[in-house]
This record gives sequence, C-alpha cells and structure tokens, in this order.
Amino acid sequence: MSASIETSNPEALAPLNNAYAQAMAFNIGELRSNKFSSTQLLEKAQEEASFGQINVDSHGVTSGMRMAVLSPVEEVESHWRGLVNQFDVALQPFKDAIDGVKNLQKDVDKVKKKKEERLASIDEELKSDPKYHNIDENYQRSRQRYNSFRDKYQNRSATMFCKTWIYPIILFLVLLTECFVNYHSFNMFWGVPAVALGTTIILGVLLALAAHLHGELVKQWSYLFAPSRSPAERWSAWRMFGIAGVALTIVLGFTGWARWAAAMEAMHGQDAVNVLGGIGIVQVNPMRDVLISLIANLGAWMVGVIISYAGHDPDPEYMVITKQFQGHQKAWEKMQAIMKARRQHVVAAADKEIEEKENAVSTRLGSVKAQMDMLNQIELRDSAIMQDLEQAAISGAEIYRDAVVKAAIANKDAITLFSRDSGRTLSPFDYKNLPINLGGVI
Repeated sequence: MSASIETSNPEALAPLNNAYAQAMAFNIGELRSNKFSSTQLLEKAQEEASFGQINVDSHGVTSGMRMAVLSPVEEVESHWRGLVNQFDVALQPFKDAIDGVKNLQKDVDKVKKKKEERLASIDEELKSDPKYHNIDENYQRSRQRYNSFRDKYQNRSATMFCKTWIYPIILFLVLLTECFVNYHSFNMFWGVPAVALGTTIILGVLLALAAHLHGELVKQWSYLFAPSRSPAERWSAWRMFGIAGVALTIVLGFTGWARWAAAMEAMHGQDAVNVLGGIGIVQVNPMRDVLISLIANLGAWMVGVIISYAGHDPDPEYMVITKQFQGHQKAWEKMQAIMKARRQHVVAAADKEIEEKENAVSTRLGSVKAQMDMLNQIELRDSAIMQDLEQAAISGAEIYRDAVVKAAIANKDAITLFSRDSGRTLSPFDYKNLPINLGGVI
C-alpha cells in the first residue's frame, strides 16, 4: 500500500498523511540486526556470567537478560507508540465522523445479532413445543420405516392409486355402468321403477366392491398367502376372497334370473291382443338375453378388477407405511410452514432495518473513507508489530539463556544460578527447562 492516501484536500490532510507515512514505514529490522544478533547477546551473557552469581526471577529472566533483551524491545515499542500517538493526534479532526460511522456499523452488527437470536429462539420454541415434538417424532419414525421399505424394493415407490380421490370415482363409474346394464331388466321384472332402481344400485355396489376386493387380493396374493403368514392371517384373506365371490355370485345370479323372468314374461304376453285388434309377436330368446346380461355384468366386473389390480401395491404393508408417512409428512410440513412464516417476518423486518443503517453508513462513510482506511491500516500494522516484538523478545531471550547455560556448564565452579523465587541454587539444566514468561515482564 502507498505511504499516503490521496484525498480531495491534501493540504488539510498533510499532517495526517505525514504521520501515516511515518508509521507505515516503521519496522523492527534494526532491532533484529543490531540488538539481537547472536554475537551481541553472547557477549552480554558472558558479561553477566563474569560476576559469578546470576539471579533468576520468577519469570525466568535474569538482570542481564532484562538489560540485553527486554530494554531494547521496550525502547522499540515506545518509539512505535509515539508514532501511533502522533497519528492519533493528526486524526482528531476526523474522530467524531469516524466514531459516528463505527457506531452505525456496531448498530448494524447488533441488528444482525438480534436477528440471529430471534431466529434461534423461534427454533428453540418449536423444539420445546410438545405438539411439534410429537409431530416430529412421528415423522422421523415413519420416514425411517418408509426409507427401509424403499431400500427393500430398490427405491420403488408404493402403488397408491387406490388411495387417491379419483379411484372411488372410477369405481362409481363401474357401478353406474352396472346400473345401465341391469335397470331395464329389473324394471321389467318388478314393474315398479323405484324398486328397480334401488335393486340396480344395490347390485351395482356389490359388483363394484367385489371387483375392488378381487383386484386387491389377486395383486397381493403372494403376500397374503405366503407361507410366512400365520394360518389366521391366511384364513382372513380367504374369508375376504369368499365374501367377494359371494357378492359377485349374487349379482350374476339375480341379474340372470331377473333377465330370464323378464324374457319369459314377454313370451307369455305374445298371445294377447293389442289395441289395434291384432296379435303382437315379439321375438324373445331367454337364453340369449340371459347370456348377454351375464357377459355385460362380467365385463363391468372385469373392468373393476383391472382398475383395482392396477391401483394396489403387491405389498399391503408398504402401502400402510407410505400412507402413514405421507400423513405425518403433511403435518410436519404444515408445522414447518407456520414457523417459516414467522422466520420470514423476522428476517424481513431485520433486513429492512439493516438496509437503512447500511445506507446511513455508506452516506457518512463517503466523507471519511480515506481516514478510516488509514486507521484500519495502522491498527493492522500495530498488531503485526506487537507480534513481531514478542517473537523477537522470545527469540532473544532463548539465545541469551542458552549462552548463560553454556557459560555455567563450562564454568560450573565459578558461576552460580540463583532463583530469587525459591531461594535455592539452580543447576544449568534446571534453568534450561524453566519456562520464560515474558508476558509478565514486558
């Protein structure tokens, strides 16, 4: 980055630009090269060792180390602090405007934090609601069972057409067709339209139900009559099959009989004289009429069986699990939709407030953007320099201690390491293992 930042009024900003340039040009290279060279630190350590006794404080620092390492670091830090203070003084004319922008930015952060807290509280409220807990538990359990069945059938979805609204409508059309086929025969048989219509509807319902049960039982035959099923379960399936068969037999038997009776009645009435004085002859064939009626009824039944067969899944348990899962999923999604609406309200209100404050920040930032950029760079530079000073001090202290330890080992009779904290003598190896805590000293 350049040593100064261009502004619209360079003369008014000259002191600030100058202070900024001096601060950004500062570095601690001289400290590393001149003060913390291995040769100089070795000389200082040997000079301290020449006194015979080396006192070590509770931080692992000796008097000589303080003079050779810590004092230069403090001098460099003091120099840097002077440059920072010089920059702060030059920045004072812009301080109020910068603080205003920072306060607005803090307000934006507060609104964002508040938004996250409110969203978290909504989620927590949802989780603590017993009703949601039950719905979520049912949903998770049914979803797990549903997924296990999907894995069992290689991701094949269950056939659920018989559970849709259109399925009973199609069966009703089968019933209606049955009514059209049989009404004329029943009307001729009973001679009363209301009774004929009632009989037609009853038999139509029986045929539709028989077709439904036959199609379902045939489709699920392998499951319902599998050897793994208990005798009671298989008997239950046979019982339903028998009921459906009886219903079909009643429909076919009664409609055939009614058609036969109607045909015989028509044949007996052929000898009657008509209103014109002549004898009316109608060709009637009872066997043909009965056969046609039975074929029509069987056709309507077969259509219903095919529809039922196509509308059921081979595994009835898979259908039950799917139905449960769909119901629990619907309840779960409904609950989620309610909470989603609340979340959207919170997000929309917060985003509106954030947008207003960010617009205010952008407006006020325009007049002091250059100065805020300078301040941010100085703050980053300050962090980097302090970290470098800490590393330099640690490195210098380690070098100094190694020199002291070597001198004490080489002259163990002439040099004594004394701990001020414990009041006892330290061996060179004890001092080598003693941690140096410069944070308590600098």
